Amino acid sequence: MKLKQSYQRLPEQLYHRCAPSPVSAPHFLAVNEFLGEQLGLNHEWMLSNEGLDFFSGNAKSTDYTSVATVYAGFQFGQYNPQLGDGRALLLGETINHNGQVQEIQLKGAGPTPYSRGGDGRSALGPVIREYLVSEAMHALGVPTTRALMALRTGDTVIRDRLQPGGILVRVAPSHLRFGSFQFAAARQDEEALNALTALAFARHYPQVAAELQTPQHLLKLVTERTAQLVAKWMSIGFVHGVMNTDNMSIGGLTLDYGPCAFQDAFAWQQVFSSIDTGGRYRYAQQPNIALWNLARLAEALLPIWPGTDDHKVAEAEAILRTFEPTFETHRNSLFAAKLGLREDHSVYQSTIEPFLNFLEEQSLDFTLSFALIEALSKDDRDRIHLVRSALPQHASLERYWNESAFEQGQWQGDASNPLIIPRNHQIEAAIESAELGSNTETSRLFRLYTSRPSLQDLSVEDLRGPEPGEWLGRTFCGT
Repeated sequence: MKLKQSYQRLPEQLYHRCAPSPVSAPHFLAVNEFLGEQLGLNHEWMLSNEGLDFFSGNAKSTDYTSVATVYAGFQFGQYNPQLGDGRALLLGETINHNGQVQEIQLKGAGPTPYSRGGDGRSALGPVIREYLVSEAMHALGVPTTRALMALRTGDTVIRDRLQPGGILVRVAPSHLRFGSFQFAAARQDEEALNALTALAFARHYPQVAAELQTPQHLLKLVTERTAQLVAKWMSIGFVHGVMNTDNMSIGGLTLDYGPCAFQDAFAWQQVFSSIDTGGRYRYAQQPNIALWNLARLAEALLPIWPGTDDHKVAEAEAILRTFEPTFETHRNSLFAAKLGLREDHSVYQSTIEPFLNFLEEQSLDFTLSFALIEALSKDDRDRIHLVRSALPQHASLERYWNESAFEQGQWQGDASNPLIIPRNHQIEAAIESAELGSNTETSRLFRLYTSRPSLQDLSVEDLRGPEPGEWLGRTFCGT
């Protein structure tokens, strides 16, 4: 199989042709067959030995038109002028059932010119985490890259210990990052900046007329989508964990699931990344970091922005000032729906923020607390019983609810509050099981997170947060 490779039509300084490195004994761990159908991939071929060889890097080198892309990035606030796909390879693209271009990328495919001395591989654990969490995010309605496959390589990698290796097959309209533009801008490479801008519009904003495909309009669209995305993250208790500019998508997608997690017991300052010792990417800081990153993207677009320097800066600053009101509008709307409140500009400060403060004071589970309030409002006895069983401190929450001034009866529907989120203690259990050779728990969690099971098919174990000592509260990138 050969995929079309549009990236090779970009200036050569933006990529390097590179084939994946073979692995010793590839096996399928998990395959997202429904996504494969949407991508127009032949089902029998995808699950065949030939398909396995192609996605694991074991096909003939002439079968690949793959490239490693280059980008820069601010990592924890410090600029790195060249990063790039150190363990990822862009295989090429296909057309999905809606006629949209979708790139297929391997993560963990071996060393590339941008590996900086690394092995270019991935441990199995991060592959399973991204496979499960990205598809759960899609099921929750959050813009995200997708996961087509998780593969075993049959090899080991050295991290904090010897671990089994894996490969993730990832899908997105593009893998363009803020850092892609930063790399070109640092070199004052207007040809590369224009090419990246054109690709960003083609893949993520194809409805925009040609005369509006300008750097200022791109910044406007990315600002809007990023504000909406972070509002969605906040509304489900998600912490990305490493919002470096090289992990920010130009299409407003959730990109690079490394040290990410969902809140269990709610805390404003929750940090999950093992390396974020200063809390730069904590839950409450995510909107501010998103805006800071957008400012860095604006700087990268200035070399191709028309007008004088003063004019460029004024226009960019005006666009960036739209982030906060856009974010607040979407955050207010999402949280108001979660509590069944009428939406207005003051609802967040008057009702939602105090409610979140209460959850933190009582160490209450974020997801289950909102789910219980919804169930009580609807007098849904079966749901009330299930959530109470999974939430030991439900009595204090119900007292707060009964004593508060919440406006009840304005619910938007059952989808307002999920019962199921990817719990890191569940994912860690699936990883431990997979490292011992079993795919069963990964498959079970994939169905649980993506299929919207009925109440009758759910157990307390599916809903509950971790027991004391069950999960240490830290995640790792896996590089």
